[in-house]
Amino acid sequence: MRLNPSSLSPSCRLTLYLGALVVLLQLSPESWHILLRYERNGVAAGEIWRILTSNFIHLGWGHLALNLAGLLLIGWLFAARFSPWYWLTAVLVCSLSTGLGLYLLSPEVLWCVGLSGTLHGLMVVGSLDWIKQGERLGIILLIGIGAKLLWERLYGGAPLSVEITGGAIVTDAHIWGAAGAMILALGSMIWTRALSGRSSQV
Repeated sequence: MRLNPSSLSPSCRLTLYLGALVVLLQLSPESWHILLRYERNGVAAGEIWRILTSNFIHLGWGHLALNLAGLLLIGWLFAARFSPWYWLTAVLVCSLSTGLGLYLLSPEVLWCVGLSGTLHGLMVVGSLDWIKQGERLGIILLIGIGAKLLWERLYGGAPLSVEITGGAIVTDAHIWGAAGAMILALGSMIWTRALSGRSSQV
């Protein structure tokens, strides 16, 4: 059976476009990778684009394959439940919170690349939506994500992940990506309540 992109929801197609983007960036010259990756000294010197762009480049094809598989799985599980604008906002917020968290709260991290921080954030976004819809699996998934983040904080990344990516796992990126999802959820709740309050006054 052939996959027809036109039959996918707009948010699912957006996920595929994001996947295509990271593949294209992996094919770009090494000088681009250096220019786009998170570097603490570069950000301090005013190269603020690195906070965002670092999420979309990778150490190598193994690193990319691992994150691309995670992206497609997350998109399959969650993306169709959101409007494309909200899904894009979630990607950007989780990506920015990853880079900002590293810069503001993880000064020991001198450089970092990869989509995993954003992916952890998107998993939290999806889990919270499942909980909102009354699906108990969302609670289980959210607890699992929290347990994973705690394990990584205490013991570091899984050895298999290190072998696949070809470098050390910056587990702080996962924490700050997940934090971005919580910030987005809080902002959405405040916005929704503000709108409902206005409508009740009309």
